[in-house]
Amino acid sequence: MRRLPHFATFVILSCLAGCGEGETDTIRIGIPTRVLTSDPRFASDAQSARIVRLLHRAPVRFDANLQPVPDLVRWEMLAPVHYRLTLVANAVFSNGRPVTAADVAATYRSVQDQAVASPHRLSIANISTFEVLDERRLDVRLHQPDRLFPGTLSIGVLAADQLTDGAVTIGAGNFELVHWSADRVQLARRSDRQMFEFAVTQDATVRVLKLIAGEIDIAQGNLPPELFNWAASRSALRAVQVPGSTFSYLGMNLEDPMLGNLLVRRALAHAIDRETIVRRVFFGTARLAGALLPPEHWAGNSTLTGIAYDPEKSRQLLAQAGLSARRLELEMKTSTDYFRVRVATILQQQLAEVGIDLKVRSYDWGTFYGDVVAGRFQLYGLSWVGLELPTIFRHAFHSASLPPGGANRGHFESEVIDHLIEQAESATAVVQQAELYRDVQSQLDRKLPIVPLWFEDQLVLQGAQVSGYTTDLQGSYTALQQTYKESAGSEN
Repeated sequence: MRRLPHFATFVILSCLAGCGEGETDTIRIGIPTRVLTSDPRFASDAQSARIVRLLHRAPVRFDANLQPVPDLVRWEMLAPVHYRLTLVANAVFSNGRPVTAADVAATYRSVQDQAVASPHRLSIANISTFEVLDERRLDVRLHQPDRLFPGTLSIGVLAADQLTDGAVTIGAGNFELVHWSADRVQLARRSDRQMFEFAVTQDATVRVLKLIAGEIDIAQGNLPPELFNWAASRSALRAVQVPGSTFSYLGMNLEDPMLGNLLVRRALAHAIDRETIVRRVFFGTARLAGALLPPEHWAGNSTLTGIAYDPEKSRQLLAQAGLSARRLELEMKTSTDYFRVRVATILQQQLAEVGIDLKVRSYDWGTFYGDVVAGRFQLYGLSWVGLELPTIFRHAFHSASLPPGGANRGHFESEVIDHLIEQAESATAVVQQAELYRDVQSQLDRKLPIVPLWFEDQLVLQGAQVSGYTTDLQGSYTALQQTYKESAGSEN
């Protein structure tokens, strides 16, 4: 019989004393961080993005190969810069009103509005105009040809009369918002009114113990591999492990006098023993990353494996940067999640070996993420979740994508990379685009605005009463559309 991981034992008694079998048929999902918004225009954190996709239908969705396919609309390219969108016949908001072409146009115009400050504004910057033809059709014209354009229409559509309400409660997705609070979100599946509750429990061990006790039905997100493996061995639980595209990285503020020096950034990268961390901390539930997109992505660069662990090279680079006579002091921000703090502590130990004193600061998720978005950091550890299009390179690394209009949080600037991104966006053939985006990733490997770490698998634990649930490489909640819970009082 496997023992509970040593880091979990201190909470067993306190948790089990307060845990009990659920009294309703509501399916409860334990999540590690708060859902910050229900508005698809502003959803940029992982939890909000996943919930938003349940509440709101977007013009397109992505299949298993990360290719865009029709969802709310079908599209037709009338010319390289002219597309016609036609709404599907069954598109209805949760209040019963049909979705119209005017709703699509109003939503995307709102995202484009600089005053709205949507973090997704630059992802649709190539759209020039929307022309509503009738209730179900609209024409979209682009500034320049873009073969990837349909895939940029992945922002959920809102009712035009809700765009200024402040709180988005109406959507056209398969789920309806019932309750929203800081730590608890309730949704109803529109097809059968099955209730789902997303409850925040930051401590992964407490979440697993609540799952064992029947207080929640599914635990997903930020499950330490050691804890996941222990829980997976229990006959009362079912475990799901899916290779993931969640890209973990070390972010850096390039406006910092030290981190603005490429020699220092490369010294940091060479000081990190990623292989040992993946082997001994992740227990095989992650794989090394050399670039933002996984190598199997159509625009991925399989030749990049990341910066090799080489502590002697790290020391040499620090000396070249003029730091041989003193130790470099840096501060890294992370969340209070136990596993993330543990990884940060290991990085602290590894960097100390080459002469870098790393101070680790942990904060609750809201404070931590707010600091990252606002640029209040030297270093931070974070992950990109749900990446589908290579438009992420403009969003995260183009010099025109500084917050709040984009996610270039480290204030990275490179004319070479800007030019490559713009060339890729204007390419007329997918093969050419793929090659240019591979060049972008090669240049990022040289300039190192972030340190690629690893791709993390998607890990899910669920109780025996739950059926039909799984996830995908992006960790989405889409399978909740066909997830059910056996009633505790039913007969077999």
